[in-house]
Amino acid sequence: MKRRGLRLSRRHQLVLYGASVLLFLSGAAWAWANHLDETAPAMESVRQFKPWLLKIHGFSAMGFVLLLGTLVPGHIRRGWNADKNRTNGAFFLAVVGLLALSGYMLYYLGSETWRNATSQCHLWLGLAAPALLLWHIRTGRAATKS
Repeated sequence: MKRRGLRLSRRHQLVLYGASVLLFLSGAAWAWANHLDETAPAMESVRQFKPWLLKIHGFSAMGFVLLLGTLVPGHIRRGWNADKNRTNGAFFLAVVGLLALSGYMLYYLGSETWRNATSQCHLWLGLAAPALLLWHIRTGRAATKS
């Protein structure tokens, strides 16, 4: 991150956005493969990729949360103190927190009813997360120009 301002360095952006893309694509691919598996159970080729997609998704989730943590001392603290993009930044962090919590719950919940509801919540929040991140970036850039 640059010392002045709230923009991340180019390298920090690339690593964070790369982890975000891997996280999104692995989750979306797993949801698609799961849907195919439920609608056409005979597709063994799709079924064999599901565990690998979950492993990639879990790994990229850990990396994303770690990278998000690197933003706390600089980007998030400075943005909060400068009152720049605070509302949607807090909203994005809340969504990421709910995604982390629902991901944890999916791994450990025993009740199928709760698991299905949590899975739907995780899926829809995950599909919305890239739009929320882009919204945060756009409004942040606009706020720093003014």
